[in-house]
Amino acid sequence: MTHPGSLSVYGGFAASAAALILLGYAGTAHADQLPFPGKGYVSVGGPAEPGGTVELTVKERPGNPHPAAVEVSSPALTDNTTLGDTGSAWVGAARIAENLKPGTYPVTFTLRHKDADCVTEADRDHVCDYPSIALHGEVQVSAGAAAPDDGPGFGAGLALGIASGAVGALAAGGILLRHRRRGATGPRRVRP
Repeated sequence: MTHPGSLSVYGGFAASAAALILLGYAGTAHADQLPFPGKGYVSVGGPAEPGGTVELTVKERPGNPHPAAVEVSSPALTDNTTLGDTGSAWVGAARIAENLKPGTYPVTFTLRHKDADCVTEADRDHVCDYPSIALHGEVQVSAGAAAPDDGPGFGAGLALGIASGAVGALAAGGILLRHRRRGATGPRRVRP
């Protein structure tokens, strides 16, 4: 015989477990694909010299979920690239690496959609785990400003001035010494 009190306890446990399962399931939906995979907009400022900065903008295609995170990678950019979410786009800046040769370099933006807002009408109030997509751009690196070649610098110019002054002084001293020797010895007169 089952006690009426035990039925209510079991029923309460069952109702709580069912509610937790339903709430957990409704929290995160798993989406297999994006409505428009691989589509979006990227903009990379430039051209910029090595050590300079460029502006970055990333925006998903309308109809795709807004990315939960964006990662940037490029052989031309340093590791301290920063992007912030404005709600309608991801914007930020990146620094060009020092001592980089002029040219065009690829920039890859990886849009992450883990726990992104779902785009389907039925799941509008939930988050979905969509696959990430990669968007590609380019950055133009220009030649750095070369130092003007106006002759030797201050130190080298000073050394050249001292050396040329010493050579001039020695030459003048040699000429003066030769004149003195001639004057001291003078032409000899022969007496009859």
